[in-house]
Amino acid sequence: MKEVEIKIQIINPEEIIKTLENNGCVFSEPIVQRDTVYIPNEQLTVPVPPEVNVLRIRRQKDKIFLTLKRPDVNNHLSKLEHELEIADAEQMTEIIKLLGFKVVADTTKTRRKCKINDYEICVDHVEGLGDFLEMEKITDEDPLVVQNALLEFLLKLKIDTSQKMDVGYDVLYVRKHGIK
Repeated sequence: MKEVEIKIQIINPEEIIKTLENNGCVFSEPIVQRDTVYIPNEQLTVPVPPEVNVLRIRRQKDKIFLTLKRPDVNNHLSKLEHELEIADAEQMTEIIKLLGFKVVADTTKTRRKCKINDYEICVDHVEGLGDFLEMEKITDEDPLVVQNALLEFLLKLKIDTSQKMDVGYDVLYVRKHGIK
C-alpha cells in the first residue's frame, strides 16, 4: 500500500473548511505537529531521487512518531510509507544520525483533518510557508488515477486546484530556507 496525495496551496482555509463541512466532512480540532525530516548524508538536497528513504520524526501533543517514506519512481507525491509510535525523540534522533542521515527540514504546522469516503483531507497552516489543502488515499491503485480522482472530487465542490504542488512541505521548506 502507498500513500497517494495531492497538495494545493490555498488562500482562504476557513472558506474551504466550510465548503467541505457543507458536503459531509467533520473536521478535527486543530492539531499542532512538528516534523523533523532526515535524508541520507550523501544526498545534497531534496526532493530525493526515487526509492531513497526519507525519515521523519513527528511530535504531536504527547505522542511521537517515526515515519519512513520512499518516493515512487514516477511520482513524488506517491510514497511507500511505514510509521510507528516511539517513546523518545532524542534517542531516535541519535540513532538516525548514526545510520547516516541528516536533518533537512524542521516544520511546524497546525492541521485540521477529516475523512470522507476513503480519503483523508487536511487543511494545514505551515509556519513560514502558508496554507495548504492536502488530500490523500492509502491504496495500491495507480497513483495518477488516484490523484486525478482526488482533483475531480475537489473540482466538483468548486475548490480551486490551480495552485497544486508537486512536492511535500520538506521540499518547500528547503526551497525557501535552504537545508536546515
